[in-house]
Amino acid sequence: MSGLPKYNTQTVPASSAALVGAAGQRRLMGFLLFGGSADSQVEFKDAATDTGTVLLGANALTKTTCFVDLSGVGGVIFNTGLFCKPAGTGAICYVWFE
Repeated sequence: MSGLPKYNTQTVPASSAALVGAAGQRRLMGFLLFGGSADSQVEFKDAATDTGTVLLGANALTKTTCFVDLSGVGGVIFNTGLFCKPAGTGAICYVWFE
């Protein structure tokens, strides 16, 4: 074992929606959405910016988490880029990707 994580990770707070990794094909392997001080949601778009088609979305209630593990099905492919857009006061999305 090399001690390195199996997947790349990135933290995306609601205050700064972001491209996950770099532009180009990415595979979303899982995510954890933390619902801050209000109900929260996240959209994953097939785009390098806040445009494009929403391929996956999820919701979390106030101060709860929504964890989705996609590794068992091989993840979800985003061809243009993997743009993560969480929303909600204090929402944070932790993303695992290739």
